[in-house]
Amino acid sequence: MLALSVAIACDPRPRVAQPCVSLARERSCSPFCAPPAHAGEPDAAAVESCGGGDDWTHGAVWRGGELLAELLHAQPCLVQGRGVLEIGAGTGVAGLAAAAAGAAHVTLTDRDLSASSASLSLNPALQGAVDVRRLAWGDAPSLAAALSAAGGRFEVVLAADVVYPQSTAALPALLETVRNATAPLGRALLLYVERDARVSEALGAGLRAFGGACGRVELGAKAALFELGGAGGGAGGGRPR
Repeated sequence: MLALSVAIACDPRPRVAQPCVSLARERSCSPFCAPPAHAGEPDAAAVESCGGGDDWTHGAVWRGGELLAELLHAQPCLVQGRGVLEIGAGTGVAGLAAAAAGAAHVTLTDRDLSASSASLSLNPALQGAVDVRRLAWGDAPSLAAALSAAGGRFEVVLAADVVYPQSTAALPALLETVRNATAPLGRALLLYVERDARVSEALGAGLRAFGGACGRVELGAKAALFELGGAGGGAGGGRPR
Protein backbone atom coordinates (compact mmCIF):
# COMPACT_ATOMS: atom_id res chain seq x y z
CA MET A 1 0.00 0.00 0.00
CA LEU A 2 1.40 3.40 -0.98
CA ALA A 3 0.34 6.85 0.16
CA LEU A 4 -0.16 9.27 -2.71
CA SER A 5 -0.09 13.00 -2.09
CA VAL A 6 -2.81 15.00 -3.81
CA ALA A 7 -1.66 18.41 -2.57
CA ILE A 8 -0.99 21.16 -5.10
CA ALA A 9 1.15 24.24 -4.61
CA CYS A 10 -0.37 26.82 -2.20
CA ASP A 11 -3.49 24.72 -1.83
CA PRO A 12 -2.96 21.84 0.63
CA ARG A 13 -5.60 19.13 0.47
CA PRO A 14 -6.26 15.78 2.12
CA ARG A 15 -4.04 12.89 1.15
CA VAL A 16 -5.33 10.08 -1.01
CA ALA A 17 -3.82 6.71 -0.19
CA GLN A 18 -3.96 4.12 -2.95
CA PRO A 19 -2.85 0.59 -3.57
CA CYS A 20 -0.64 1.21 -6.59
CA VAL A 21 0.62 -1.45 -8.95
CA SER A 22 0.75 0.76 -12.01
CA LEU A 23 2.80 -0.88 -14.74
CA ALA A 24 6.07 0.55 -15.98
CA ARG A 25 4.89 1.19 -19.54
CA GLU A 26 1.65 2.74 -18.32
CA ARG A 27 2.81 5.17 -15.65
CA SER A 28 3.87 8.69 -16.48
CA CYS A 29 5.99 10.90 -14.23
CA SER A 30 3.36 11.62 -11.63
CA PRO A 31 3.10 12.16 -7.87
CA PHE A 32 0.09 9.88 -7.94
CA CYS A 33 2.10 6.71 -8.43
CA ALA A 34 5.35 5.46 -6.93
CA PRO A 35 7.75 3.31 -8.99
CA PRO A 36 6.03 0.12 -10.12
CA ALA A 37 6.38 -3.10 -8.21
CA HIS A 38 7.14 -4.95 -11.43
CA ALA A 39 8.21 -3.97 -14.91
CA GLY A 40 6.46 -4.32 -18.22
CA GLU A 41 2.92 -5.18 -19.20
CA PRO A 42 1.62 -8.74 -18.87
CA ASP A 43 2.17 -10.70 -22.05
CA ALA A 44 -0.56 -12.58 -23.89
CA ALA A 45 0.01 -15.71 -21.80
CA ALA A 46 -0.44 -13.76 -18.59
CA VAL A 47 -3.66 -12.20 -19.82
CA GLU A 48 -4.94 -15.59 -20.94
CA SER A 49 -4.15 -17.04 -17.50
CA CYS A 50 -6.69 -14.56 -16.10
CA GLY A 51 -9.38 -15.97 -18.35
CA GLY A 52 -8.52 -13.89 -21.40
CA GLY A 53 -10.48 -10.89 -20.10
CA ASP A 54 -9.44 -7.69 -18.38
CA ASP A 55 -9.03 -9.08 -14.83
CA TRP A 56 -5.27 -8.47 -15.07
CA THR A 57 -6.02 -4.71 -14.95
CA HIS A 58 -7.69 -5.04 -11.55
CA GLY A 59 -6.07 -3.00 -8.80
CA ALA A 60 -3.80 -1.02 -11.12
CA VAL A 61 -3.63 2.77 -11.29
CA TRP A 62 -3.46 3.39 -15.03
CA ARG A 63 -2.13 6.46 -16.80
CA GLY A 64 -5.63 7.77 -17.58
CA GLY A 65 -6.58 7.69 -13.91
CA GLU A 66 -3.42 9.54 -12.96
CA LEU A 67 -4.00 12.21 -15.62
CA LEU A 68 -7.62 12.78 -14.63
CA ALA A 69 -6.75 12.96 -10.94
CA GLU A 70 -4.02 15.50 -11.69
CA LEU A 71 -6.44 17.56 -13.78
CA LEU A 72 -9.03 17.69 -10.98
CA HIS A 73 -6.45 18.94 -8.53
CA ALA A 74 -5.13 21.51 -10.97
CA GLN A 75 -8.71 22.66 -11.72
CA PRO A 76 -10.81 21.83 -8.63
CA CYS A 77 -13.59 24.10 -9.90
CA LEU A 78 -14.56 21.25 -12.23
CA VAL A 79 -16.00 19.33 -9.28
CA GLN A 80 -16.21 21.65 -6.27
CA GLY A 81 -19.65 21.55 -4.68
CA ARG A 82 -20.97 19.08 -7.26
CA GLY A 83 -22.32 15.55 -7.18
CA VAL A 84 -19.84 13.27 -8.96
CA LEU A 85 -20.11 9.75 -10.34
CA GLU A 86 -17.06 7.73 -11.39
CA ILE A 87 -17.82 4.92 -13.84
CA GLY A 88 -15.46 1.94 -14.05
CA ALA A 89 -13.67 3.35 -11.01
CA GLY A 90 -11.25 0.49 -10.37
CA THR A 91 -9.08 1.81 -7.54
CA GLY A 92 -11.13 5.02 -7.53
CA VAL A 93 -8.16 7.35 -7.92
CA ALA A 94 -10.10 9.90 -10.00
CA GLY A 95 -13.19 9.86 -7.81
CA LEU A 96 -11.15 10.15 -4.61
CA ALA A 97 -9.23 13.02 -6.17
CA ALA A 98 -12.59 14.69 -6.91
CA ALA A 99 -13.60 14.29 -3.26
CA ALA A 100 -10.29 15.75 -2.11
CA ALA A 101 -10.79 18.65 -4.53
CA GLY A 102 -14.09 19.59 -2.87
CA ALA A 103 -16.88 17.63 -4.58
CA ALA A 104 -20.09 17.66 -2.56
CA HIS A 105 -20.40 13.89 -2.87
CA VAL A 106 -18.74 11.18 -4.95
CA THR A 107 -20.09 7.77 -5.92
CA LEU A 108 -17.49 5.23 -7.07
CA THR A 109 -18.95 2.50 -9.26
CA ASP A 110 -17.69 -0.65 -10.93
CA ARG A 111 -18.66 -4.27 -11.41
CA ASP A 112 -16.17 -5.32 -8.72
CA LEU A 113 -15.93 -2.90 -5.79
CA SER A 114 -13.03 -4.52 -3.93
CA ALA A 115 -10.33 -2.14 -5.21
CA SER A 116 -12.47 1.00 -4.72
CA SER A 117 -13.48 -0.12 -1.23
CA ALA A 118 -9.87 -0.83 -0.31
CA SER A 119 -8.82 2.63 -1.49
CA LEU A 120 -11.66 4.30 0.38
CA SER A 121 -10.74 2.49 3.59
CA LEU A 122 -7.28 4.07 3.33
CA ASN A 123 -8.78 7.57 3.18
CA PRO A 124 -10.84 8.18 6.34
CA ALA A 125 -10.85 11.94 5.74
CA LEU A 126 -12.85 11.39 2.55
CA GLN A 127 -15.22 8.68 3.68
CA GLY A 128 -18.01 11.08 4.62
CA ALA A 129 -18.19 12.34 1.04
CA VAL A 130 -17.72 9.06 -0.86
CA ASP A 131 -19.69 5.86 -1.27
CA VAL A 132 -19.27 2.82 -3.48
CA ARG A 133 -21.94 1.07 -5.54
CA ARG A 134 -21.97 -1.76 -8.01
CA LEU A 135 -22.82 -0.56 -11.53
CA ALA A 136 -22.55 -2.56 -14.72
CA TRP A 137 -22.62 -0.49 -17.91
CA GLY A 138 -25.97 -0.68 -19.63
CA ASP A 139 -27.66 -2.18 -16.57
CA ALA A 140 -30.71 0.02 -15.95
CA PRO A 141 -31.61 -1.28 -12.45
CA SER A 142 -28.14 -0.67 -10.98
CA LEU A 143 -27.98 2.79 -12.54
CA ALA A 144 -31.47 3.60 -11.25
CA ALA A 145 -30.37 2.61 -7.74
CA ALA A 146 -27.32 4.88 -7.95
CA LEU A 147 -29.41 7.81 -9.25
CA SER A 148 -32.02 7.27 -6.54
CA ALA A 149 -29.39 7.28 -3.81
CA ALA A 150 -27.89 10.49 -5.24
CA GLY A 151 -31.26 12.20 -5.62
CA GLY A 152 -31.07 12.42 -9.40
CA ARG A 153 -28.57 12.57 -12.22
CA PHE A 154 -25.00 13.61 -11.55
CA GLU A 155 -23.54 17.03 -12.30
CA VAL A 156 -20.18 15.46 -13.19
CA VAL A 157 -19.53 11.96 -14.51
CA LEU A 158 -15.92 10.74 -14.61
CA ALA A 159 -14.44 7.84 -16.57
CA ALA A 160 -10.71 7.21 -16.93
CA ASP A 161 -9.01 4.54 -19.00
CA VAL A 162 -12.21 2.56 -19.47
CA VAL A 163 -11.84 2.26 -23.27
CA TYR A 164 -9.17 -0.20 -24.37
CA PRO A 165 -9.03 -3.23 -26.68
CA GLN A 166 -10.64 -5.69 -24.27
CA SER A 167 -13.53 -3.31 -23.50
CA THR A 168 -14.44 -2.23 -27.04
CA ALA A 169 -17.50 -4.46 -27.25
CA ALA A 170 -18.92 -2.72 -24.16
CA LEU A 171 -18.44 0.79 -25.62
CA PRO A 172 -22.13 1.33 -26.56
CA ALA A 173 -23.22 0.30 -23.05
CA LEU A 174 -20.61 2.62 -21.53
CA LEU A 175 -21.78 5.65 -23.52
CA GLU A 176 -25.42 4.82 -22.81
CA THR A 177 -24.64 4.78 -19.09
CA VAL A 178 -22.76 8.08 -19.33
CA ARG A 179 -25.70 9.69 -21.17
CA ASN A 180 -28.29 8.44 -18.69
CA ALA A 181 -26.24 9.35 -15.63
CA THR A 182 -25.35 12.94 -16.61
CA ALA A 183 -27.63 15.79 -15.58
CA PRO A 184 -29.05 17.97 -18.42
CA LEU A 185 -26.69 20.83 -17.56
CA GLY A 186 -23.90 18.56 -16.35
CA ARG A 187 -20.77 17.26 -18.00
CA ALA A 188 -18.99 13.96 -18.43
CA LEU A 189 -15.19 13.87 -18.48
CA LEU A 190 -13.79 10.86 -20.33
CA LEU A 191 -10.02 10.43 -20.19
CA TYR A 192 -8.84 8.25 -23.08
CA VAL A 193 -5.35 6.84 -23.65
CA GLU A 194 -4.81 5.42 -27.13
CA ARG A 195 -3.26 1.96 -27.31
CA ASP A 196 -4.85 0.74 -30.55
CA ALA A 197 -5.91 2.84 -33.54
CA ARG A 198 -8.93 0.61 -34.14
CA VAL A 199 -10.19 1.32 -30.63
CA SER A 200 -9.79 5.05 -31.28
CA GLU A 201 -11.88 4.71 -34.43
CA ALA A 202 -14.59 2.87 -32.50
CA LEU A 203 -14.57 5.53 -29.80
CA GLY A 204 -14.81 8.31 -32.38
CA ALA A 205 -17.80 6.64 -34.02
CA GLY A 206 -19.46 6.17 -30.64
CA LEU A 207 -18.95 9.80 -29.67
CA ARG A 208 -20.31 11.06 -32.99
CA ALA A 209 -23.45 9.03 -32.35
CA PHE A 210 -23.61 10.22 -28.74
CA GLY A 211 -25.23 13.52 -29.61
CA GLY A 212 -24.92 16.77 -27.71
CA ALA A 213 -21.82 18.88 -27.30
CA CYS A 214 -18.42 17.23 -27.33
CA GLY A 215 -15.08 18.91 -26.73
CA ARG A 216 -11.59 17.42 -26.88
CA VAL A 217 -8.35 18.52 -25.21
CA GLU A 218 -5.02 16.81 -25.84
CA LEU A 219 -3.19 15.90 -22.64
CA GLY A 220 0.08 14.66 -24.04
CA ALA A 221 1.13 11.85 -26.33
CA LYS A 222 -1.85 9.63 -27.14
CA ALA A 223 -3.95 10.96 -24.25
CA ALA A 224 -7.07 13.09 -24.63
CA LEU A 225 -9.85 14.40 -22.43
CA PHE A 226 -13.34 14.33 -23.96
CA GLU A 227 -15.92 16.61 -22.35
CA LEU A 228 -19.46 15.51 -23.12
CA GLY A 229 -22.34 17.85 -22.37
CA GLY A 230 -25.72 16.76 -21.02
CA ALA A 231 -28.94 17.35 -22.93
CA GLY A 232 -28.75 21.02 -22.03
CA GLY A 233 -25.17 21.50 -23.23
CA GLY A 234 -22.12 22.22 -21.14
CA ALA A 235 -19.16 20.99 -23.19
CA GLY A 236 -16.78 22.94 -25.31
CA GLY A 237 -18.43 22.16 -28.61
CA GLY A 238 -16.96 20.64 -31.71
CA ARG A 239 -16.95 17.11 -32.99
CA PRO A 240 -14.50 14.41 -31.90
CA ARG A 241 -11.69 13.93 -34.36
